[in-house]
Amino acid sequence: MDSKQIPKVIHYCWFGGKRKPKLVRDCIKSWRKYLPEYEIIEWNETNSDLSHPFAKQAYHLKKWAFVADYVRLKILYQNGGIYLDTDMMLLKSLNDFLSNECFFGAEEENIISCGVIGTTEHNYFIEKCLHSYENINFSSKIVWDDFVITLKITDLFRVVYDFQEDFNKIISFNNIEIYPPNVFYPFPFKNKDDIANYKNYICDNSYAVHLWVGSWKIYNEFNFLRNGEYHKGFKTIYQKFTLENLNFKYFRKIVSSIKESLTK
Repeated sequence: MDSKQIPKVIHYCWFGGKRKPKLVRDCIKSWRKYLPEYEIIEWNETNSDLSHPFAKQAYHLKKWAFVADYVRLKILYQNGGIYLDTDMMLLKSLNDFLSNECFFGAEEENIISCGVIGTTEHNYFIEKCLHSYENINFSSKIVWDDFVITLKITDLFRVVYDFQEDFNKIISFNNIEIYPPNVFYPFPFKNKDDIANYKNYICDNSYAVHLWVGSWKIYNEFNFLRNGEYHKGFKTIYQKFTLENLNFKYFRKIVSSIKESLTK
């Protein structure tokens, strides 16, 4: 493995200019508490390059989550460091992960999440992730749910490395570490309404807990179907139904999501 370590820099995104709610401020306080020697950088409209067509279009439509998706990858590729979602509460130092070349955490056993991403600069897989935003056709209506970063990164990882296993244990593959849900995501998204009791989900292996209250999480029809919430899933499909959605790829994702729910 490359001897170069991940730099002690925390990156986070805050677009839209709104005042940070108390929980976000509390999460950032936890970063300062457990990472006192780290530089913390906020990326926003004043210091981010939003000239890329995807970021530009997302910003124009005030889709801050998608702006942050692209910006986090670009900043990490250029500089290295650790990206954190603003609703990620730290429980201990992240120094144990600095020797990795690149790391993610899984939010479920089959989904890589992007609320925590650590990498050295110019990482091969992060570059692949960035390139996946190229050649998007903006002349037709964009189905934004096709660009949800967790699904995008998971699919890309499986394709690039021909990897079909689950992420219910530590995966070390091509200098990338994928940590199981109990490390960064012990509090599952499907239980987010139980946030008052999030501490009950934390275990000894947990370094952080994602609280799922930021603006970044997009819950689409595929999430509903994967979690067995078929009524909500098909209701969302009906509400979004257009002739443009009538394609093999869309129906394949529906079938795949239903199959996934039956294995849980």
